Amino acid sequence: MAATTVVKTIGATGTFSTVQLWEDGAPADLTTAERSACGTFLVAAFVQGEALTFVGSGATGVMLDTDSTGPGTGTYMTYGITLGNPAASDVITGTSTATCVLTSGTPDFTGVVWQGQCQNQVFTVAGTVLTVSGSTNSTTAYKELTTVSGASFRDAFTSVPDKALRYNTANGAALDCTSNTGLAVFLNETNTVKLSNLQVTGSNTNGRAINAGGVTSVISNCIFDGRYAVVSTGNGVAACGNNVTWINCLIIQRASASDHIFATGTSSPTFRNCTFVAGDDLATAPTSIFSSGLSGAITAQNCGMFAGDSTKAIIGGSATGAFTTCASDISGAAGVTQVTYNQEFQDVNDATGDYRLRPGASQINAGTVDMTNASTDIVGTARPKGPSYDIGAWEFIPGPTLWAGGMI
Repeated sequence: MAATTVVKTIGATGTFSTVQLWEDGAPADLTTAERSACGTFLVAAFVQGEALTFVGSGATGVMLDTDSTGPGTGTYMTYGITLGNPAASDVITGTSTATCVLTSGTPDFTGVVWQGQCQNQVFTVAGTVLTVSGSTNSTTAYKELTTVSGASFRDAFTSVPDKALRYNTANGAALDCTSNTGLAVFLNETNTVKLSNLQVTGSNTNGRAINAGGVTSVISNCIFDGRYAVVSTGNGVAACGNNVTWINCLIIQRASASDHIFATGTSSPTFRNCTFVAGDDLATAPTSIFSSGLSGAITAQNCGMFAGDSTKAIIGGSATGAFTTCASDISGAAGVTQVTYNQEFQDVNDATGDYRLRPGASQINAGTVDMTNASTDIVGTARPKGPSYDIGAWEFIPGPTLWAGGMI
């Protein structure tokens, strides 16, 4: 039976004020949570997260979602099961004193996607902004963090296309870890977590943006910005501890003399149309794009990888790399074309970076078609805009053609 999506807004006027409270409100087992038809709602409105008793079967649970707004309203309830098996005609009683009647012993849905939608604000914490962990999940019942409609940097580019592509809180919802050697997001579920449409930064010295786990997790359409400079095969501006898939992500190293941009540890991540950059004006470029542990295989398609110094390495460590139609200012890897960094993007300076492709960039139309994984770019532009995909997170949109008499 299919899972249902439970949507909770996050922010000053949302269901949860912080992203961590949204995570903490999830059921312990996403795969067995149920949505069932209910009726005869009485007394008061149910409260998110309150304990439930199913009088009749003796089952217990926790309230996740309902369309009831008070007595006499409502047709269903979504609940996490903590004990037993609810049955038809059970009277569901909450600790808030609200009650209703379960009208069917067979749920309409089994399993939930626990989706949090961030409002347009900056979620700043002097420590880890979000740790996702502890729930039983699957490829169909999992946690997903994204934004409400209109709150993402992607929406800002839709309304005003001529914006610099970089971390900028003026453009939409963002997560910011302000601690030294801190981590903004830690995704530590066993199977699936999804993250999309967000800007994430580790804004202090050695700040890190994200460490993602889960063998089927997907990170898409995000900007990650950090300043991590320490030599460590498990840490970087972004990192993963399992075989995570990254799509249309821009990952920016802001620290001079850093060891690497992305840490793969011993994992085998997949990257599709991602862009890895460090400012071309940093005093010392990163030693490598990727840093690995003792094993693992990096798979990258249509990715741009730029350190700002052609003498650096694409992979530091012993992991293998399988690259297809990628580009870099560093040579020596099969499947990677060496190009000139400062001719590829609008602005490659650290403070003012704009990682949209510039006219004439070698990455334009140099990728391979991948309609399954990246049919749109980081801001939602449909691919391709030419004979093939562009390399990296940004799809270049050709302008009018110039000729001697004007435009055609």
